[in-house]
Amino acid sequence: MKNRGRGERYRHFVPAISLSIEKNTGNVPNDGKFYLVKAGMVIQSFRSRRLAEERFRQMLVESGYRPEWKPSKSINPLDESMERFFTSKEVFWAEGPKSMKKGGKGGRGGV
Repeated sequence: MKNRGRGERYRHFVPAISLSIEKNTGNVPNDGKFYLVKAGMVIQSFRSRRLAEERFRQMLVESGYRPEWKPSKSINPLDESMERFFTSKEVFWAEGPKSMKKGGKGGRGGV
């Protein structure tokens, strides 16, 4: 029988209004359900994340919460290109050579 995702943790939290959806965290029971939590108190439980998120969005609208808008800084295309290049090199050297290791007990693969 499948575990049906009971062990995985989930948390979607909006600190400005102390509202969250939680599953298998220290604040809610470890039973695989999604819980709507307001200011540390469990309000409601749901069997699916979709239903919990619907109620979560409804409560956000009711509270009048609006996320704070922060202007994004302008990105220099050259800096972004260089950053991607260096990141790809780091990933290659961190992961690539490990997969190329060969050999084992025979050393050079002889008889």
